[in-house]
Amino acid sequence: MTRDSIKNKHAVIVGAGMAGLLAAAALSDTFGKVTIIEKDSLPESPQVRNGVAQGAHVHTLLGYGVEAMEALLPGLMADIYSAGAVKIRRNFDIWFHDAIGPTPVRDVGILTPSVTRPLLEHVTRQRVLALANVNLRDATKVLNFEIDQQGGVSGIQVLADDIYESISADLVVECSGRASHLSSWLAEHGFGEAPSQRLKILMGYTSGFFRMPDDLAENGKACLMLAVPPDYRAAYLTPVDGNMWLATMYGRGKDTAPLDPEGFVTWAKGLPHPVIHDMLVRAEPISDFKRYKIPYGIWYRYDQMPNFPRGLIPLGEALTSFNPMYGQGMSLAAGQALSLREAIAGGLDADMSARYFEGCKTLNGVGWSVMETRDFAYDCTSGDRPADLEARWQSAAAIRQLAETDSEVHSLSVRVTHLLESPSELAGPEIIEKTKRPS
Repeated sequence: MTRDSIKNKHAVIVGAGMAGLLAAAALSDTFGKVTIIEKDSLPESPQVRNGVAQGAHVHTLLGYGVEAMEALLPGLMADIYSAGAVKIRRNFDIWFHDAIGPTPVRDVGILTPSVTRPLLEHVTRQRVLALANVNLRDATKVLNFEIDQQGGVSGIQVLADDIYESISADLVVECSGRASHLSSWLAEHGFGEAPSQRLKILMGYTSGFFRMPDDLAENGKACLMLAVPPDYRAAYLTPVDGNMWLATMYGRGKDTAPLDPEGFVTWAKGLPHPVIHDMLVRAEPISDFKRYKIPYGIWYRYDQMPNFPRGLIPLGEALTSFNPMYGQGMSLAAGQALSLREAIAGGLDADMSARYFEGCKTLNGVGWSVMETRDFAYDCTSGDRPADLEARWQSAAAIRQLAETDSEVHSLSVRVTHLLESPSELAGPEIIEKTKRPS
């Protein structure tokens, strides 16, 4: 099926979160009609909603995610900033502390928004629904996928206002997130077991909003503090829309921050550096505190299934649900949406899903590698340890130490972290030689 022939076809997207919205943007210039189905009743203003359990917590866009979202929806970042997001110049407007200590403060040319999830989703949804061929049906629960006589997915069954309905589609994109039942559905309907890579991480995070003290309200600085193994505690404190601080405390196992303001701030005393605790002591808590737990990271390897059904694409956390602490989720979803757009450009044929999976495999693999490299530093993590783990740690430590004095290496390492460069760029002979020189 050619690109032109898709103009009269219908794509259905399950889920109106960020992954679903970006998928809709990716498909809007090829499909004649794109319908987003969402189980929540969506608010008319930015609000945390039931279907986004992590919506009250810090959300980070990596540099790659910013570029990918701009490619899908040109001008989106300007809209987000106009709505109140705070501009963060990496690594200049963010004080970053890792196992070695505070990293050098340098502007590496990457601009990312610090924004609450409800505002980010609201602005993105407005942009997507302004597209002429995209429509949304909220308060509608997806019950099942439909299968045609050739064994492909041909639509969905939904329930809305106590009325059952069948919606035909030429492509269904599954974006229902971590709660997706796609893998079990495939097994139940004879397509086989979906292979997966799993890493038990036992990550939990607690978040709340604070009113900044007057003398710090204008500096626009964020603080990101990684845990120093064997300790589990990490934190992110950042200015967001509404002239507030959003504070997220990350813990592992049973070591998670309390939900009461006093306990939350006291817990921050256990962080590797006192700066975040000292700032929060001077701030005023202005919200309830929320907790969210991620027991494991998972990559569903649908690309390895010999009988994956035609007419179906998983995207976002329905495909890759990694440790959210590393800020990869929305950026991976944006990259997957770009891969979907490129796969569709080759036609809606039997090989389309294979093109899609191949197109985003490298990006997904880099995200997975980041998670396992960092999370295996903690003794509560379990799963298949990569054979080169020790070598990864040694290389990362050497690069990090070199970045103290070498601004070019520091900039490159940040670009790699933000998925803008391949990790292989840090393994070049010149950089390896630099790491061997006496400091």
